[in-house]
Amino acid sequence: MKKYASILAVLVLLLGVAALSYAAPAEIPSDTTAVIAKGKTQITLGGELRFRGFYGKNLKVKEDDTYADSQANYDYRVRLSLEAKVSPNTTGFVELESGEFKADNVTWGSQNGGGRGVYNLGNTKESNVTIRQAWIQYQGTGLLGVPAGIKVGRQLVKLGYGLFYDHTYFGDDAILVFVQPMKELTLAAFTIKWSEGPDPQKSSNINDDSTGYGILAAYAGKGFGLSADVTYVDDQKFTTPSNTDLLNLNLPSSYQNKNVPLHLWNFGLRGNIDDIAGTGLNFRADVEFQTGKVDASKVGAADLKFRGWAALAGLDYKFKAIPLTLTAEYAIGSGDNNPNDNKIKTFITALGNEQHYTFVYEFLAPTAANYAGNGTYTRTGLANTQYVKFGGAYDITNDLKAELYGYWLRAHKAVAINSSSATPDKDLGWEVDAKVTYKIDKGLTYWIEGGYFWPGDAYKVSPTKDADDAWAVRHGIQLKF
Repeated sequence: MKKYASILAVLVLLLGVAALSYAAPAEIPSDTTAVIAKGKTQITLGGELRFRGFYGKNLKVKEDDTYADSQANYDYRVRLSLEAKVSPNTTGFVELESGEFKADNVTWGSQNGGGRGVYNLGNTKESNVTIRQAWIQYQGTGLLGVPAGIKVGRQLVKLGYGLFYDHTYFGDDAILVFVQPMKELTLAAFTIKWSEGPDPQKSSNINDDSTGYGILAAYAGKGFGLSADVTYVDDQKFTTPSNTDLLNLNLPSSYQNKNVPLHLWNFGLRGNIDDIAGTGLNFRADVEFQTGKVDASKVGAADLKFRGWAALAGLDYKFKAIPLTLTAEYAIGSGDNNPNDNKIKTFITALGNEQHYTFVYEFLAPTAANYAGNGTYTRTGLANTQYVKFGGAYDITNDLKAELYGYWLRAHKAVAINSSSATPDKDLGWEVDAKVTYKIDKGLTYWIEGGYFWPGDAYKVSPTKDADDAWAVRHGIQLKF
């Protein structure tokens, strides 16, 4: 009992001094010393401290000389994790995180109210503490005679390369069961709860939830891999949009802001080949198809049918003589050019708040999924977007690494992102991203990264006026332990 109390005291002390940390998902360094609990239970603590500074200019991609759109701030994030390996078959994991409920970082100076005196700013608490992960995993061979298991709780979920589904930013409440009939093959089924209706306290007995179900298979061969998955999204109370943003739907007023069932199917198929014929060349590919419908029969309208799709293909070449890796990649997600039909042809994505490919476009700037000309939405993934990427990563020394990538960006269907009066266009523009990382000490890393975006005609702010360039730079220091 005293040993358990000591472990709890250490955890509480770490929480009070540092408030949280990173281990996604619980990557434990081989030289980490574990805390030993009573019996054979092994407790391993891990964490991360991250501090960043950011500056961006014209991130709404309009007129830089007339539109005030500069952004500058510092932020921090703290994560703390505990892994309890109770037996060779049973593991529990908990990860706590600082931040806001919609972001994993806390902006410096974002809160006030704790200061007193004549100058009463500062001296205040500005962070929440939330549970990013909390799960139990059991794996054994007793019932089926082959490795099988179950993972229950709050966990990070990503399907394939994350084109359709990537919830590794905050995680989901999910149950995963899996079996390995052979060493190379894993079969799994999962369910995810996204929403327990608008008011869990009052509506738990009403069919108004949003739930996901899926099956997947992954085969890891010698030097290659194949995987496939099927995901079913069952949303019993989907609210139809009141404008054409994101889905490009021009719905009649009688059909707007109505709660109707949504049934979306996503099929994913992907593969990779590593070190082809010993050349150092790696290949990867991913295709996604969507079907299903928004059931509009309850409001007397025609059903809306999902018809989105996406694809990715990439090559990485790792030189044997020098520490250089070159990358060439093409990705595309479908868009919609007809708001008046009953088809949702935009590729539906379910992603997190992190960077998905480019540093300015999509991550910080409005995307080609802004059909209504309001330039509102970012981080929509490949929805109505295609890109060609080329660049490389070079290890200058063992501790210093540099990356440089260029992107050609184009909408799948023409769009006027900033102005409904401008002529829709497919030209999104060009972007160059760079990053330099320096390993200062064990677990301690400093980096600087940035991107410069030259917008195309899809960003015109009026029929005769082009948008100005956008750029951003960020640097940070991070300690993993």
